[in-house]
Amino acid sequence: MTLSVKDLTVKFGGRTILDAISFDIDDGSIIGIVAPNGTGKTTLFNAIMHYIPLKSGSVAIDGKAYQNSRKDILKLHKKITFFPDQADLYENFSGREHIQLYSEIWQKDTSRVEAIIDMLHMGHYVDRKVHTYSLGMRQRLCFAMMCAANTPIMLMDEVMNGLDPENVNLVSSVLETLRSEGKIIMVASHLLDNLDEYADKVLFLENGRFIFISDHHEEKVSYVKGKISRQSYDSLGNLPDGTLYLDNGLCCIPIQNEEEAKQYFSLLRSHQAETTSIGPLGTADHYIRIYDFTTENKE
Repeated sequence: MTLSVKDLTVKFGGRTILDAISFDIDDGSIIGIVAPNGTGKTTLFNAIMHYIPLKSGSVAIDGKAYQNSRKDILKLHKKITFFPDQADLYENFSGREHIQLYSEIWQKDTSRVEAIIDMLHMGHYVDRKVHTYSLGMRQRLCFAMMCAANTPIMLMDEVMNGLDPENVNLVSSVLETLRSEGKIIMVASHLLDNLDEYADKVLFLENGRFIFISDHHEEKVSYVKGKISRQSYDSLGNLPDGTLYLDNGLCCIPIQNEEEAKQYFSLLRSHQAETTSIGPLGTADHYIRIYDFTTENKE
């Protein structure tokens, strides 16, 4: 299965939110979407779902394009689910009733409900009314409902919101299981380090377009990284092309071999660098590089 978005454009009041976006995602993939607040992540998901009108462009699954007709939208929603909003939960329903409802609507089968409850460690509260739930319990319930719908394509907006570290790890593990089952999953998240743990690619959105793609399956440049003051950075002298000084004070020096790694480790430590490490740029590093305008290259 392939999800294809072509030349997708959304405008509100003369402002272009999404500008001719195109991409293809094959089954068995998790794609992260990253951007500052208010720059189009949720709009992209709403457009794919046809919750909002498209100025132009198309959404297709396996070559079949879905139009704005009620008939087409109903067919589309059998294949794609959007992460539920906590505000849409029924306060006087139990968690189990919500999971059963989604199972019945999408799969006409509730046989997997108990397995989903066990998988997400919800047994101790799932039969309580939702109005008694904490933020994290509600979020786990919303994720359980997505699992119950079990559609081949899943759009998840801030799926980790309100979860403690233990449950972030649990949900991350389940996402990897869903991928192994052949799902197409798109995740918009502000937990950038977490995205690096399970996403196949991370797409960075700016001015209505994807301006950078970090493919976690491609070979990446390694860097010696350490936090130093701006004054210390300016005194480092000649460094390789592509050296970065990020707005959070992180100096990133590209290396090609172990000898260079030792050399630049020593250099950074001689300038009282903190948290020195070696590795590729992560999603959090790219976020600062792309969205913080004081980031610079040193040549």
